Amino acid sequence: MNKLDKIELEKSIKDLQARKNELSELILAENSVENAEKLHAEAKENAQALKLAEIKLQENSQIKGEPTMTKYLETKNSSRDFINILKSAGDKEAVVNAWGAKLAENDLKVEDKGLLLPKRLVDSIETALVEANPVFKVFQLTHVGALLVQKGLKSTDEAKVHVEGTEKVLQNAVLTTDAITPQLIYKAQSISTRTKEVTENFEEIYAVVVAELTQAIVNKAVDLALIEGTGNEDGFLAIMKETDAEKVKEIKSATLVDGIEDATDFVRGREGRKFLIVTAEQRKALLGEVRALVAPARVRNDDAELASEVGVDELIVYTGSKAIKPIVIVDQSYKIDMKDLTKVDAFEWKTNGNVILMESLSAGKMNKIKGASFITVTPQ
Repeated sequence: MNKLDKIELEKSIKDLQARKNELSELILAENSVENAEKLHAEAKENAQALKLAEIKLQENSQIKGEPTMTKYLETKNSSRDFINILKSAGDKEAVVNAWGAKLAENDLKVEDKGLLLPKRLVDSIETALVEANPVFKVFQLTHVGALLVQKGLKSTDEAKVHVEGTEKVLQNAVLTTDAITPQLIYKAQSISTRTKEVTENFEEIYAVVVAELTQAIVNKAVDLALIEGTGNEDGFLAIMKETDAEKVKEIKSATLVDGIEDATDFVRGREGRKFLIVTAEQRKALLGEVRALVAPARVRNDDAELASEVGVDELIVYTGSKAIKPIVIVDQSYKIDMKDLTKVDAFEWKTNGNVILMESLSAGKMNKIKGASFITVTPQ
């Protein structure tokens, strides 16, 4: 059903409902038996026409060309169809065109085909983005896909009270602007020829797309944001390489406990949950320090309790392999912009090497003043 047909059908239903109410009133007011019988006959025909129109509207509620989710996209078959398109198509353009044709077969045509991946695949990827790496959730994630520009208004002047009759004093403020150029983060995963060709192995390929590819990209984004990013060369400026001391401060301390306390003091004025990111080894060392300061019976091997003891809202154990220092960061203070991994053009199958590729144009930078601090332990 197209849009005009739907509008006409809805108008017809509205007219039939109005006539139904009108006939009810006429029948009640009619004194002639003959006229009443005629009205009853018309009311019966009207009711039947109304019922058929409502059924037709319900059965054909999807408008061709309207960018809405169809039942097809909610089925497992749509996920299987998309994987098969990846296997048979080569470059991104071929994947996009083939998927567009498949959507058209199922009465769905949209301008941005990337928005309509199978719902099962979209939900799984979005879940992986949140759960694949425990650190990733603390970042502010956008999918603009453009140059990441940060602006900061810096001023140490306090607001003043104006005394009537006096001239307002001009205060000093500096607006700074800096930018990061996005770069590609990608993961290419080899698939055996047999797995690629045998339809029964759909679940294997699906698992690779959702788990291995998505997780690898998320893990890399986390490493770039915490320690690796050097600027425009890789699209990220890491927290531990941020040169603006008003955004990120390095805390030097003889102990982890004191360092975390000073790091938390630095970000205290920034609204939002405070996270402590440590390696498993750093967590063990911190637990030992805390237990040495208080009765061991009071401090169990529990992340929530340990976080409470050192004054943060949550402790996160970094699961990567990079040599990060303990970091205290405010929720959503570091911004990452990534090309949406749930879009069709994030995928490509390299047919000459049986490799499936997932990639995202990405950039990241500290977004807030007093957004994070990291601790360098310097034992005395």
